[in-house]
Amino acid sequence: MASPPSATTGRQATVDDQVAEFLMLLAATTRNLKSAAPPPERLREAVVRSGLGPRHLPALLTTALAGPLSVTELSQRIGLRLSTTSTMVGQLSRAGLLERVEDDDDRRRTIVHLPREYRAEMTTWIERAFAPVRATLQRLSPQARAHFMEGWRILHEEASRTTPGDDADACTE
Repeated sequence: MASPPSATTGRQATVDDQVAEFLMLLAATTRNLKSAAPPPERLREAVVRSGLGPRHLPALLTTALAGPLSVTELSQRIGLRLSTTSTMVGQLSRAGLLERVEDDDDRRRTIVHLPREYRAEMTTWIERAFAPVRATLQRLSPQARAHFMEGWRILHEEASRTTPGDDADACTE
């Protein structure tokens, strides 16, 4: 299957042309997504006050989207080691952004969830922030959506191979 013509030259786009376009689209889209739905002021204040950073966002968003999870389940969902996830959960808990409770059925398990006072505004923010992603996926046919997601999984897999260290546990900002 031939590549579509390059938008600027009319010639067939090469992989390098497409990488350049992807990088431009990724940067612009990320900027647009971040600025379209900034986090609620109370959330930003709690993050700043507690010295948290972008590395904490996946744990917070995943918990908000999935509901109560064990720390092990959260670790698996965000692709970090259990020890790193546990540390992040502790930091988010001290900031008041997550609550930890002992599992009644298995006292060795810790369950994390959003505190009641943040739940409504987090849900509203997430719905607004991810509306463009949801709309994009809805506009795609089921087959195109499956291919789109397959492409992102492959990109994740390839990026994971080139990341220094044995997983995504880098805690740099």
